[in-house]
Amino acid sequence: MKRIWAYVILILASAGLNAQNTTMLNDEKLTEFTQKLVKLPFSERDVIDKACKIFEEDFRSDPENADWAYQILYFYHQLSCEDKTATLHKTFSDEEIRALKHGDIPVLRKLKTDMKKFDNEYTKYGYRIMSFEDTSYAIEVQPPFLYKRLSKYLTENYSYYRGLWIAEYDVPPYWHAALNVPLSEIMARIEWRDMLLDAHPDFIRNDLVQRETEDLCFCVTKGLENSPIYDSNDVILKEYKDALQAYYRKYPETTWGLYFTDFIHKLALNKYRNSYDIDEWVLNILFPRDRKTIDPLRKYKDILIDYIVE
Repeated sequence: MKRIWAYVILILASAGLNAQNTTMLNDEKLTEFTQKLVKLPFSERDVIDKACKIFEEDFRSDPENADWAYQILYFYHQLSCEDKTATLHKTFSDEEIRALKHGDIPVLRKLKTDMKKFDNEYTKYGYRIMSFEDTSYAIEVQPPFLYKRLSKYLTENYSYYRGLWIAEYDVPPYWHAALNVPLSEIMARIEWRDMLLDAHPDFIRNDLVQRETEDLCFCVTKGLENSPIYDSNDVILKEYKDALQAYYRKYPETTWGLYFTDFIHKLALNKYRNSYDIDEWVLNILFPRDRKTIDPLRKYKDILIDYIVE
């Protein structure tokens, strides 16, 4: 019976049903919180500190809504990066920014402006200067900043998810169409997400966890251009076969344990060779064409964008 229900869960997930649990979402309270954010002095570098104080006051004893408010606040923090990036480039030249990012001490010693002081002050408020292909620079959020300050106000499950998400943030699973981490790490990232939703199917961001898991599963059941899962004869590589079999033997009744079971069984019927039908099956499961994507926070994000972005 458990196996049947696990299949039902997988089918529902594949059908693109909206999985987020918004039953505890207090729209009036979250709207009020969002309106308070738009009234803050957005261009000031310490604006996020003021925003955190509002969060702490409003959600100190309301963890269910704190989970949602945290997501709104994180988006606000991200939104503020555009303004901070503009300040960065108005204040310093590309030469100065490049010297700081690459530790070019001789250049830094010759500069008249105190680039390091600027960097330290913005770091204090959860920002960091990021380099993109060493050709452009921008201010980005430090993912752990809000979490370290506000995680104690969140529910246990959301705090658990967010903590692990942050731990993975700076090491993407793939880069330039190639795996960026070992296969064992990909499987570990799938595992904790599978276990989270298996134990808590009503998790408030079930939708996000599902999408993240699907992207990871794509790497190991479809493959990437520069990290294929099949050899030159279209036979699945032993390391992938072994990893997937080990997973579904350990978790025979979870959503993704069942997915890997079906995938390997389909390959086995074809002498472990890939086929068009298998590829189509993988894509239809992971990225169903009729999926509807609904962001439960869209209303609050729109308020922030409408009032803040010119």
